Amino acid sequence: MNDSLELTPVGVVHSPIHEKSLMPVQGVRGQIEIFSPFIPALEGVETSSHLILLAWMHHGRRDLLRARARKVSMDLPEKGVFSLRSPSRPNPISMSVVRLLGRSAEGVLDVDCIDCIEGTPVIDLKPYQPGWDCVFSATHHDRTVKIQKMGPSEYRQMLTREAMNYHGEWCPGAAIAVRMAECATLVLGGDLRRQEVHLFIGGHPCITDSLIGITGARVGAARLSRTNQEENAQALAYAFSIPGCRIDFSISRPLMDISFILACRNEDLFSIRIDSTG
Repeated sequence: MNDSLELTPVGVVHSPIHEKSLMPVQGVRGQIEIFSPFIPALEGVETSSHLILLAWMHHGRRDLLRARARKVSMDLPEKGVFSLRSPSRPNPISMSVVRLLGRSAEGVLDVDCIDCIEGTPVIDLKPYQPGWDCVFSATHHDRTVKIQKMGPSEYRQMLTREAMNYHGEWCPGAAIAVRMAECATLVLGGDLRRQEVHLFIGGHPCITDSLIGITGARVGAARLSRTNQEENAQALAYAFSIPGCRIDFSISRPLMDISFILACRNEDLFSIRIDSTG
């Protein structure tokens, strides 16, 4: 049996980030240059909005089996690298989903959300297929401790990506959902995707989509219901609850522009009611 493996780089990443320690958690906008012999393999790639990128993390250590999420906090406990997305691992292969923004005739792809530094060798590209690659019902460990170690800006970036991944665009409704989620996290004390968190949705499709994406709530998992808006037909009402505590949000004014939504006070966006019964 021949145990040798041979990988041939098919391209290279061009990124504004040159040091792995400086890469934002959510990635950056960059380019993937496909080498000329492989340009014919790009035929049809533009029919996909997102691509799965396999790359070789050439600055990653190969002798580590345990690591920690250093970008979040050095205080987090070490875990096995097979349970982390660390660039240091026995075979430093990265897999990420990037958004395809455009393609040039010379084989250069403009992409967003790429988390590879300048010069990273590209191993392969595959189309991202939502029906196969998205497991919306998948569960993960409770991220409460990790979230508590994050700064406000990092947490907002995480919520924004989760909202956009499900809703498909960044709009005022998605921004309102992010602000609600930030507030609910402080009140309920942790990860909004944990199974004990119940989401009550109102009537705005963009807010609803975005909050479902952030919480992972589903009717089949008994985590998703509709609010009762009969008391105030003009309000858009949403709520989050855990055993012993519920936080209600009511929006009674038209949605503003995104920059205002992200910069203003909570009371300028919605009224809040907290019911602690425990």
